Amino acid sequence: MKKIVMAFLIIILIIIAVIAAGVVAFILFAQHREANYYNYTEVAGEIEQTYTALGNKEVSYQEYDADVEAIGKYAVWYPSELETSDNKYPVVIFANGTGSTSSTYKPFLTHLSSWGFISVGNDDENTRTGASLEETIKFLIAENENKESIFYHKIDLDNIGIAGHSQGGPAVFNMVVNQEHGYMVKAVYAASATSSYHTMLMADGWEYDISKVNIPTFLTAGTGSWDSGNATSKEQVTDDANGVVQGICPLWSLQENYNLLPETADKVIARKKDVDHGDSYKQIDGYMTAWFMYHLQGDTEAGEAFAVGGELSKNSLYQDVLTNIKI
Repeated sequence: MKKIVMAFLIIILIIIAVIAAGVVAFILFAQHREANYYNYTEVAGEIEQTYTALGNKEVSYQEYDADVEAIGKYAVWYPSELETSDNKYPVVIFANGTGSTSSTYKPFLTHLSSWGFISVGNDDENTRTGASLEETIKFLIAENENKESIFYHKIDLDNIGIAGHSQGGPAVFNMVVNQEHGYMVKAVYAASATSSYHTMLMADGWEYDISKVNIPTFLTAGTGSWDSGNATSKEQVTDDANGVVQGICPLWSLQENYNLLPETADKVIARKKDVDHGDSYKQIDGYMTAWFMYHLQGDTEAGEAFAVGGELSKNSLYQDVLTNIKI
């Protein structure tokens, strides 16, 4: 009897060990996939494929304490060659989604820096007013004039882009329109920017006037349920009893913002199929990178993706594309 019990216990222990090993393997794979998300992104166009891949620059990292408690720190990824180069490097500053910090976007910002950008995040979890983007620009201006900094005269302040995800969408619009150094921003990107339906309900610094954003602006979202919902206009109120859902960034919102943007500005909207809110910034990263390569580094090949009738308009993974760019 004891032998039977012992054998049974050994079998149970083996099963537990196998399950534990499987859980550990799953966690490790998930971590690997997150850190190397660009290798698992579905792409269709040649330009999308090129800029979804990791760039050829080795990347280094520095972080700096911020004077503002809500910001916490400035997290800076940059091409390692900057430390020994006499060149200046363009900048992309990123605005977090609700409850997120710079660590959330570490692989994403590392990827961007591999293409030759100084990529800057911070730990502001409520970015909507654009105030933390403003403080980040002031930090960069100071570092560019700090003779003790590795960034001394290495930051191309004439080529600053800002990007944001979710709540970070209102942040980038409000940065350009309401903040002191908004005039320094050369190009804007927002993934799944919170719609005006939700910003109206939440108020408290959420609302924005995108009609005053007169610089190149690229707006994207996914067709998944969290982003798109099923409401077809701003007038429809979320009503669970009747199955009406206002997504975070539905098609009507992208189209509303596109129409409100001045005709004098380069502007593009697009939705990627079968992508939802939490992954939109990663899954559309290739075209975001191309957007900033074009506007901040003068890469006209990258810019071809956004031209009327260009690759983005023809890419089978995307829909609802509107663009007024002529390369």
